[in-house]
Amino acid sequence: MGVDLGPEGPRRGDGNSMELGRLEAFVQVANLLSFSRAADALFLTQPTVTARIQALERELGEPLFERTGRAVRLTDAGREFLPHVQRALQAVKDGNDAIASARDVERGTLSVGTAPTIGAYVLPALLQQFAARYPGVEISIRTGRSDEILEMLLADEVQVGIERHRTHADITTVALYEDDIYLVASSDHPIVQPGAVTVPRIGREAVIFFDVGSSYHAISQAIFHDAGVTPRHTLEVDSLEMAKHLVLKGLGLAFLPRVAVEHDLAEGSLVRVEIEGRPPLRRQIALMYRQRRLQSRSMLAFFDLLNEIYRVASPDSADGAAPAAEPARPLAPVRRD
Repeated sequence: MGVDLGPEGPRRGDGNSMELGRLEAFVQVANLLSFSRAADALFLTQPTVTARIQALERELGEPLFERTGRAVRLTDAGREFLPHVQRALQAVKDGNDAIASARDVERGTLSVGTAPTIGAYVLPALLQQFAARYPGVEISIRTGRSDEILEMLLADEVQVGIERHRTHADITTVALYEDDIYLVASSDHPIVQPGAVTVPRIGREAVIFFDVGSSYHAISQAIFHDAGVTPRHTLEVDSLEMAKHLVLKGLGLAFLPRVAVEHDLAEGSLVRVEIEGRPPLRRQIALMYRQRRLQSRSMLAFFDLLNEIYRVASPDSADGAAPAAEPARPLAPVRRD
């Protein structure tokens, strides 16, 4: 946050609180592994940063850094202490942002956690619209799998999550749209023909799976498991984009989200393969946020945008109560120009 709090920060009100300036200095040195660079980042002198770290170490009764010549590294105690300090400073920053955004939605921050696919194909268009309306709001994005997004929300590392539908006692989940999943092939693949094909027929072709552990991987594997079919040849890759490019080269079939292949389907380089006897494959994508929290103006402004596109009701800003969501229904992701 870079606020100059004096050589040793503000005085403590009681014996159980730690000075903010010392904690800021600790995080900067831990991140940069340099007292001089940390001093530059905080607009302080190096002796001041050193004094703050030493005072914090005396207060804790443990060394936080090992210093050998010019090299600096965290001790075991320092590594254990760091995530707690980061969360504390983030809470202070959120408090400052809440005060700022209470005055003006043009200030403050919006932090979003999302899955890589949503982050690549859906979120940019949403944030483009949001940034055009509120150019002064600082936007940050973190990506991860469903469990990671949930952990980010519970740790207050992000304000909102956009991911597949999850439930948790401390999280409000509101349906946004249905994420259609298509089986796709290159336009010249031999499986491309009029009408639907059976799962055993698909299993005779090479099938490309991506991102082991993701819901996409689980859904596509379940197609074959439910039919008692083992694909003739499978190829596991790390990312959706790699899977799509392999399909474009005619090296196999893959189950991919519609948002990732819309352009390719429109221009004809990829073709959707209908599966006989199977209902459409879909994932429910939802908005998630912490319950019983006072929401910042920037976050409420983001809800307003989602309401325009997906008909999502905003939470009550007074008490953080859950919105009265409309019945879930299929909704398309926001279109990109």
